[in-house]
Order: sequence, then structure tokens, then C-alpha cells
Amino acid sequence: MVEKGDKRTELCSAALGQTSVSNAAAAIVFAAVYKRTTVKYGDRGIQYIHIETGHAAQNVFLQAVPLALGTVVIGAFHDDAVKKVLKMSDRERPLYIMPVGKMK
Repeated sequence: MVEKGDKRTELCSAALGQTSVSNAAAAIVFAAVYKRTTVKYGDRGIQYIHIETGHAAQNVFLQAVPLALGTVVIGAFHDDAVKKVLKMSDRERPLYIMPVGKMK
């Protein structure tokens, strides 16, 4: 899902005031609906989700470098606040925030 509009200030607040979020050109938020995976793999599916989220984040890092962009993985945030800012459903759970932008 893509939420339109500038949500950086609100997302920064949800991320405990981490300014890399408000200063970024864009913020990628990784989220999961655990039931989609746990229905097939049981509780082990949660581990698979976390592994795959890490792989996806690594790909963002790998693409940022040749584009001369910087990014960082942010895991410290208030889940409910992120969900509210991005109008996420009750089933969705935010996992990472990755602000992306030019490095200073």
C-alpha cells in the first residue's frame, strides 16, 4: 500500500523523534500480516516473516548505494502510532521504517 501525502513529521513522531525519518526524501515501512504465513507454517511462519523482512531491507541498502542515497533501519517506534499515520488495518503490523534520501 502507498499512503499519499507527506507523512514524515507524523511518522517521525511515531518513531520516537528520529530525525532521519523527517529529513528523508521517502520512508519505506515494511509491514506484515502474520496470519498469511502462519496459516501454512504455524508459529515458525513468524520467524520466516522476520527473515524475509531482513532480506528485503538488505535489498534497499544494496540499491541505495549505487544511487548515492543513504538509508537506515529503524525498529524503535510505537506500532499503533505508525499504523494510525499510515491507515493500516488491524491485521497489519509494522516491522521496519527505512528513511531514504541523500546523505549530507
